Amino acid sequence: MATTQGPLDTIPKANYPPLLTKANYMSTKQLINEVLSEDREYVTWKLNQLRTGGNDAPGAKLLQTVAHHNNRQFHKKNAKVMKKRYPNQISGVPPNLTFVQDLYEKEMKKESEDIDKSLREMHQPSIPADEQFKLLVTNLDEDQTNRFEVFHRTALSKTQVKKLATTVVNQSINENIRVFLQAIGKIFAGEIIEKAMEIKEKWLLSLMHREFDRKEETAMRLKKLLKKLTKMVDKNGIVGDDEPGNGMELTAHDLNNEYPSSVDEEEEDIYLDDEPDAMKKIQDVNSLLRSQENTAEIRLRLISHYNELVRQFNELDVSVEKYNSSPLLPEHIREAWRLHRLQSETIPPASWRTQGSGNGQMFR
Repeated sequence: MATTQGPLDTIPKANYPPLLTKANYMSTKQLINEVLSEDREYVTWKLNQLRTGGNDAPGAKLLQTVAHHNNRQFHKKNAKVMKKRYPNQISGVPPNLTFVQDLYEKEMKKESEDIDKSLREMHQPSIPADEQFKLLVTNLDEDQTNRFEVFHRTALSKTQVKKLATTVVNQSINENIRVFLQAIGKIFAGEIIEKAMEIKEKWLLSLMHREFDRKEETAMRLKKLLKKLTKMVDKNGIVGDDEPGNGMELTAHDLNNEYPSSVDEEEEDIYLDDEPDAMKKIQDVNSLLRSQENTAEIRLRLISHYNELVRQFNELDVSVEKYNSSPLLPEHIREAWRLHRLQSETIPPASWRTQGSGNGQMFR
């Protein structure tokens, strides 16, 4: 009996012929495709969530609206719509043509509305700052409220800020400057941490994509090995009155008809020269797939490689939710600092970029 280690089962090296049947091959292939389909949907969802900020419904609706508009306006088979869009009026003024006078009147109207709005705001009683703060807090959602509370409670050390400022300017600073530097430092630290969290998420998604690519490659190799093994064991094919298999030797064409698949079991796997262990295994598998011999030793070697790939396939997990609570790494902070400099188009002085021991980088 095969040992269950995940979605796929390994093949025992003893009494394996009853398991290597055409039905088992088709069911295993279907199971592999289902696992890959679920992982592909998960990867696509995570990537769309990163691009759209977690909600792609407005973008999808916009794309549907634009597609519907284009189909309606430019569909050549719809003569009525084409006639409506391109009326037979040679001397008519294009609807999208704008004159200078129209632009001037539009700007003057906008300026007049802005003046009227400012006058109305001046005559209206202003809301006190406390009321504005309460109004802001009451309109925050749960995530925004948590972030606001954490930011409000967090504060840099007064002593460290004052000590750092005194060291830089080489003179003592008053309390107002210290409070100002403390507030600016908290904002700066918050921006760096936010960028570091975004970088961490992108790195996790890149890891997810690499794991999915490895899983697809492993799945293809599994299909080839299982198809080769099944053909070697079930060498007589389907037995019938009008079909090959009644004591006759089957050709490669007959075997491929018996196992319809997009997988070519004789296709060699690609390997890299800088990975000696993996290269030796793949070379051995390629030689076994090309072999025309059908011996017990070759079948056992194929089963060993197949079981190893099954364990790898079961261990590969594209989910990244388990890393949500993982800490930030120095690499995340350094990359966030690099992006912050590029986006703000500023570079700190060289004396502050490289100092200390080691490689002299900040955020070691």
